[in-house]
Amino acid sequence: MADDTCPSGVCGADVPPLVGSVLTGTGLTVAQAAAAVQRGEVPAMTDVQHRIVERWIAEHPAA
Repeated sequence: MADDTCPSGVCGADVPPLVGSVLTGTGLTVAQAAAAVQRGEVPAMTDVQHRIVERWIAEHPAA
């Protein structure tokens, strides 16, 4: 879902990738999406949302 006209990945006309802790359009919190990714699932997320989830995973190593 990359847009070459919007190098940051978030443009003014786009909905925000995250509202509170919920990934917009997914119905999942960041933690829920991270758990799904760690189980090998591939939730439908934008590139920006994928980066948010990957960063969350890196900052919250499994116990």
